[in-house]
Amino acid sequence: MSMPYQQTGNQIDYQEIKQTKADLKAEVHFIGQIVGGLDFQTDDGLFCELAIDCGDGWDLLQPGNNKGIQTQTSYANPGQLFSWGHPFDLHFSVSNISGWPKALLKVWRLDSSNKIDACSYGTALFPRSAGYHQITCETWTPTGENLDLEVRKPNEDLATNTDQFSKFDRSLDWRFQALSFYMENPPRLTTLAPLTTDKGDFARRKILNSISNGKVIIEVEVVMKNFKRLSFSGQ
Repeated sequence: MSMPYQQTGNQIDYQEIKQTKADLKAEVHFIGQIVGGLDFQTDDGLFCELAIDCGDGWDLLQPGNNKGIQTQTSYANPGQLFSWGHPFDLHFSVSNISGWPKALLKVWRLDSSNKIDACSYGTALFPRSAGYHQITCETWTPTGENLDLEVRKPNEDLATNTDQFSKFDRSLDWRFQALSFYMENPPRLTTLAPLTTDKGDFARRKILNSISNGKVIIEVEVVMKNFKRLSFSGQ
């Protein structure tokens, strides 16, 4: 068996270790932070959740991160920055660059009565080139004028029952707006499927009506390994 080096006297002569493409694995690090939220017109506290959507060829090497990332609650005057500064470190092993990772963002609002409601949603593709990047993700709020939304019952205890919703059909769309205006109980998505890359959800995405909301600022440093040696390109 050949040795990777030979020792002669007090010196070590290293031999070249040849590796084939089959021995290599492309890897990507996304290291950064969710800086904060901007232009949200509210006096209530806001916090943000970040989930990852990626293709089958992407394996997250820290499995705990696939459960999502959540910031602390921050307060700010309307139009000012809700400062979160929440760090993240995502390390992927890549066998196929199809399905480049995308951030699925959900901004939550905590009001003075300690009631939590989804405030807005957004998506942002992670950068495809190495180096420092700043991402500004525009978010939006659903208006309730479609079949893919459900509204929480006004007297429901969110802390103990977060998944029970009362359903309305398309003929009662006005109730979404009434609950949102009078009860501050905005409509929310029951699933993040319309935000993902699954082609089966494109039809539902087309009928999703929404209004624009604030922005989420993300800073990220991208580190790539073995992309050139494997002739991979993020572009």
